[in-house]
Amino acid sequence: MDKFLVIKMLSDETRFKIFTKLLDYDRLCVSEIEGLLGIKQANTSKHLKKLRENGIVESTRESNTMYYNVRKDFMKENEVLVRYLLL
Repeated sequence: MDKFLVIKMLSDETRFKIFTKLLDYDRLCVSEIEGLLGIKQANTSKHLKKLRENGIVESTRESNTMYYNVRKDFMKENEVLVRYLLL
């Protein structure tokens, strides 16, 4: 993945907060992210969609709930950049 695109996606404060929570908790659903960050469901979903479309997160459905996690291949490819962004 292009490093510029990663920086662009994570330069948005809300997306960066969602990303860091997913790193902290391994996987979360939209309502859990809402509760942790205090942002509305529609806004959470909009940002998760962008992160998913750009290959940063992936989703899995369990019954009626969609769970999100940071893609392992994304982390492997971008480990140094992510560490720098988390400083």
